[in-house]
Amino acid sequence: YEMVAVYVDDLAFGVKDPQALLTTLIQKYKFKLKGSGPISFHLGCDFGRDSDGTLYMAPEQYIDRMVAQYEQMFGTKPRDHVTSPLDKGDHPETDTSELLDAKGIQQYQSLIGSLQWAVSLGR
Repeated sequence: YEMVAVYVDDLAFGVKDPQALLTTLIQKYKFKLKGSGPISFHLGCDFGRDSDGTLYMAPEQYIDRMVAQYEQMFGTKPRDHVTSPLDKGDHPETDTSELLDAKGIQQYQSLIGSLQWAVSLGR
């Protein structure tokens, strides 16, 4: 099988003869390629091969950047172990805390977007 993964202007190919494809893209279609060669990173996801040669993907660098972003926002690393999204006895329906200001909304949206992408990468 030969495969092409396209996301906007990012391409990843899985082909039997990669050099022939690269030559065609560059000479015939005038593509300007960067990062050609065996895949190691694409769209925030690391790629590698395990001990038996099976290709795997893992968003390690992306998650490291998410943790760094969280530390920058809140001054501490996020907890690395939770058993539930809510603390025991927490009742969000009775929450009377103030609504977020514009900066808080932006931070919340940024964190949710990053988490959504991390989940998408792992699907």
